[in-house]
Amino acid sequence: TAKVRNYFGPWHGRLSFSTEVVSDVAERNNSSYEVHLARKWKADEVQLNARYDFNETNDVVTTDLVKLTGQWRHEFNKQLFAHYRPTSEWNRASRYRGLPNDYVLLQQEVGVGYHVLTKPSRKLRVGVSQNLFDTWNTAPGAEHTSRGLVSAFEETEFALPWRISISQRGVWYPVHRQKDGWENRFEVNKKLTETLSMSLRHEIRRNYPDGTSLDYDRLKLLFGLDF
Repeated sequence: TAKVRNYFGPWHGRLSFSTEVVSDVAERNNSSYEVHLARKWKADEVQLNARYDFNETNDVVTTDLVKLTGQWRHEFNKQLFAHYRPTSEWNRASRYRGLPNDYVLLQQEVGVGYHVLTKPSRKLRVGVSQNLFDTWNTAPGAEHTSRGLVSAFEETEFALPWRISISQRGVWYPVHRQKDGWENRFEVNKKLTETLSMSLRHEIRRNYPDGTSLDYDRLKLLFGLDF
């Protein structure tokens, strides 16, 4: 861990993994690997994340997903801030209307927000963003689609006793003449030692406005190395 910290210098982060191999009525192999990096300045914060999910059942791949996310947040004062969040998602095991549909999704989110709570152990932020979705998919034919959309978000962070922390981010996408889209990520993290941690994460996504990405509901237990 000391070597990793020396390598990244002022950047801090976590290396996480989750794996499961099951053999009963079916052969299942599930794994997930993540890298998280973050750095703070006086009025700015940058976060970078890379993630790979793979699921296989009876030699049939059901999930093969690479996801890259980033965030830059600038604080104007104690209440107001602005952020930019780029997200890239490459799914090589997706299906659309029964057909294979590999896709690449690029989402760019630019928004402003307000700090409702700013205490060290309790933080709450709300705001609105302008989103641009660009999707390249293969079904029913290779094509590229693009659309813009306004969204509302809220973020919470809580520090609890026994080195337990809770983080959550929810986003609502109102869509004209369609079902509103929304997504939410909730995570409970427990530091076992100064360098080892354990996390329980729940993610849900419904009616994503890009028109291609599938809904999901995921619950994972991850172990991490903090540096």
